[in-house]
Amino acid sequence: NTYYQLILDRSGSMTDCISETISGFNEQLQMIQDLQRRFPEQHFYVSLTIFNHVIEHTMSMCSTGKVKPLTVKTYVPDGSTALLDAVGESVVSLKAKIDDQIKNDEATAVVVILTDGHENASRIFDWHAIRRMITELEAAGNWTFSFLGATRDALETATQMNIRQQNAASFEKNELRKTFRNVNESLDSYARLKNTGEKPRDFLKK
Repeated sequence: NTYYQLILDRSGSMTDCISETISGFNEQLQMIQDLQRRFPEQHFYVSLTIFNHVIEHTMSMCSTGKVKPLTVKTYVPDGSTALLDAVGESVVSLKAKIDDQIKNDEATAVVVILTDGHENASRIFDWHAIRRMITELEAAGNWTFSFLGATRDALETATQMNIRQQNAASFEKNELRKTFRNVNESLDSYARLKNTGEKPRDFLKK
């Protein structure tokens, strides 16, 4: 099993790229459905968390036949950025559900964080807690974390979370669909390598 968790910013600053975000994510769903057809011996499950100052888990471990696209009604940017709480809640929830599979080497998890801003609203998790969580999970070998940020210090933010530089990148908001395609290519490569028995650590195609 491959569990894909996307943590997607919907704070107010994402207002100027609503259509690009929606179309980029929906293309990603189609690509994952294609991966399921191409690699039937693998099983892909999608989770989506969208966040501003409120965390919303809109999809949880959905099989490719049950995923739902984003629309202008389900993706409405506003508010501030509880980045750490979004990451913490998403990972804790997913880990609780798949931990036995992970320990039995029956599954891997890929967590992709996409944001255009800086943390300014979390109340539960701090940088130390997120860093410790990611460090411990990646050390086990079956978890991969990636960070994509539309800020000049995106790589520094990834480092604060202890996300490997190979799996972090900055992007321009006017190229958001290109960024989604990069993640799609990375998922494709991940699935192909996993099909050979490897556990890929490097995720992003650069």
